[in-house]
Amino acid sequence: MECNVGMTEQKLRVLAGLALVGVGAFYNSKPVAALGIIPILTGMLRWCPLNAVVGYNGCHDKGKAYGR
Repeated sequence: MECNVGMTEQKLRVLAGLALVGVGAFYNSKPVAALGIIPILTGMLRWCPLNAVVGYNGCHDKGKAYGR
């Protein structure tokens, strides 16, 4: 898996996921909290299957995997 999520997008995904988990916990809504796991994982892995299907690559170093 090559990186297709940029650093800024990674941070936004993790923050959005944490916000969804927080909202789900506050309102005692397990589906909303579980939905927050998806952006957290895609942000941590820096790979998104939807980006791969669409052909979008947010990484600046397209030849390097995971920004290394």
